[in-house]
Amino acid sequence: MAKDNEHQGRVAVITGGSGGIGTGIGRRLQSEGVTVHVLDLSDDPDPGAAGAIHFHSVDIGNEAQVDSAFDRIQSFSKRLDYLVCCAAIFRPQPFLELEAENWQQTLQTNLTGSFLACRAALRCMRPRKFGRIVLFSSMIARTGSVKGAHYAASKGGILGLARTVAIEAAADNIRVNTISPGITDTPQPRAFLSDADLTQRRARIPLGRIGAVEDMVEACMFLLSEQSSYLIGQDLRVNGGASLW
Repeated sequence: MAKDNEHQGRVAVITGGSGGIGTGIGRRLQSEGVTVHVLDLSDDPDPGAAGAIHFHSVDIGNEAQVDSAFDRIQSFSKRLDYLVCCAAIFRPQPFLELEAENWQQTLQTNLTGSFLACRAALRCMRPRKFGRIVLFSSMIARTGSVKGAHYAASKGGILGLARTVAIEAAADNIRVNTISPGITDTPQPRAFLSDADLTQRRARIPLGRIGAVEDMVEACMFLLSEQSSYLIGQDLRVNGGASLW
């Protein structure tokens, strides 16, 4: 059962927290009394963020930059309770036109970035025998996607990564789970989908609407809370019924 103010005083790292789902989670955690550290390439942090949100300009696929950022956070905050991995890129290309550079950059950011952040976070969490990690995969990891082989591969890899880390970390009271959103109304899909495309996608969702950032925020808060205290290595498919298998 969830405890009142259970998040108060805790420390979180969010990768890719300067927009979309990461911003929503950061704001919610901040409102619950969490000190939030955002790791993102963006030099222009969310203008609505204030107070206990600290921005670190980091290439999440760069090992030295990630390890250095976590060292600074540990030195500053003296603890780390939550890691939420949202950082991802998606540059659609048909498979036969998919450039190796695009493939490598996508896996480096989406999959290797999650690996590097998880490894650094576990090193901070293990001495205190406490931690909660949520990685964002995607419905596309299971369904595939036209022009999205690189993205689907990276997000499928996250599922395997999370399950393995969950097994290894459980004895230290560190819980690792994933969320697989369906299409969500954030800047990323709107960068390559028109309003007409979004309307077509909406029509194929049983609940009749595109996912909202708040849907993902609530799922994440559940996995960070004691309400999910017996869950490890699980994947929440938050997609309005778009994929029921």
